[in-house]
Amino acid sequence: MDKRPKYSVITPIYNGADFVERCYKNLLKQSYTSWEWVVVDDGSTDGTAGIVRKIEDARVRLFSYKQNKGRGYARNLAIGESRGDWIVIWDVDDLNFPERLETIEKARLKNYDFFCSYAVVVNNSMRIKGTRGFLDPSGCLPREFVHPTLALKKDIAEKIRYKITRGRGGPAEDARVIWMLSLKYKGLWFEDALTIYQEERDINLRKAIDTNRAHWQTLKELKREGILHSRNKYYMTAFKYFIKIFILDIIRVYPKLYLKFIDLRDYGQLKNGWRLSPEKIDFIKMIGRLKP
Repeated sequence: MDKRPKYSVITPIYNGADFVERCYKNLLKQSYTSWEWVVVDDGSTDGTAGIVRKIEDARVRLFSYKQNKGRGYARNLAIGESRGDWIVIWDVDDLNFPERLETIEKARLKNYDFFCSYAVVVNNSMRIKGTRGFLDPSGCLPREFVHPTLALKKDIAEKIRYKITRGRGGPAEDARVIWMLSLKYKGLWFEDALTIYQEERDINLRKAIDTNRAHWQTLKELKREGILHSRNKYYMTAFKYFIKIFILDIIRVYPKLYLKFIDLRDYGQLKNGWRLSPEKIDFIKMIGRLKP
């Protein structure tokens, strides 16, 4: 009998020791249990690997190295080492509702290539700020989803691969994956929230600049590869990134100003009449008491 897990939950970690226990306890709450947890310690200096090793669970597999190489490298390593049919993105500081894997399983059985959903956005105190839905196509860019909500077939993940980007932590490593999936593959865009996205842990101006530069670079690569076809829309989108980076560079004179623009971020489209259920609100309150 094949005892391989259906899902490989992958978690790259760099100095996230404080979140490991909470992340694992959250994973244990999943109603669907055919999973493995593939953790990549991306050169942490805070004892992350030691905390993972203390978890007595054969489903937990740790890969660790000394030099930080960024999220793109860590995600690709995790995918390569995974034994499941599908890859599930599960970042260490995010949380997920108990039915997430069970809901993804329904998409897998219907032979979708990938799955994504809404994400509830919370601050560091677990206060709900809003819900991120799906961004409509804009310029030459396709419809977009929030990366932490993603699950996809392993063979597709290995084919697309995450990008190794410049900047602290390797920002925007996920842009190529998101855009390629939306452009080329069949996805189930699930119109409900399954992920709790802790947005404020790592918000800063430097990251924003590096992220937009990486997006711009990925955009140019997809154009060279012939994946983006519309010339006029491409130049319009590239120009928007150029202006955004220019403005962010100016704001570097007064970095605190950047934080005032965070609340203006586009959270995307939600289904008409959609509301976060009382049960999910209660779950967020409950899991918020699990101190990282």
